[in-house]
Amino acid sequence: GGLAEALYGIPEWEEVQVGRGSEERWLKAVAARLYELAGRPIPGIRQEWPRMWRGIDHDIVSLARRLRPRYKVGLLSTATKNLEEQVLNHQGILDLFDVVINSAHVGIAKPDVRIYHLAAERLGVPASACVFVDDLLQNVEGARAAGMRAFQYQGIDSSAYIRCQGM
Repeated sequence: GGLAEALYGIPEWEEVQVGRGSEERWLKAVAARLYELAGRPIPGIRQEWPRMWRGIDHDIVSLARRLRPRYKVGLLSTATKNLEEQVLNHQGILDLFDVVINSAHVGIAKPDVRIYHLAAERLGVPASACVFVDDLLQNVEGARAAGMRAFQYQGIDSSAYIRCQGM
C-alpha cells in the first residue's frame, strides 16, 4: 500500500487529476513521499511505478470490445492529461470508446457525482441507463449516488464473467 499511498494520497495528485497541477510536479512529490516512507532513496522506483498506473487490463478491453456492437461504451477515468495519447492511443484502444471522460480535462474527479452525470450526458443517455464498473468502492458509491447501476470490479474469473460485488 505504500506505493499506492505515495502515488495517490498526496495533494499533488489531487491537483493533477483535475488538470490543475503538472504531472512532473506530481511525480517529484511521489519520489519525495517514497523517500519519506522508506527513509532512503529507492533506486529504479521511478521506472517501476508507471506500470501501476499505465497498465491495461486486457480482460476489460476484451469485454468492452464484446459490448461495443450493442451498447455505447465509455471510459471514465481519474487520470493525468496524458491518458488519451500516452495510454489509450499508444495501446491502440482509444477508438474502442464512444466517449472518454478524463478527470484532468474536465476538472472533476471520481467520486464527485458531477463527473458521472457528465459521462451520461456525453453518452446521450440518462444516468439511470448506465452501468458503471470500477475497482474502487468509493467510485462505485459515487456512481450510485449519481443514479447509475454500479458494481465494484474484482477481476474476471476463469469462465470470463466479471466478478462484481453486488451483482
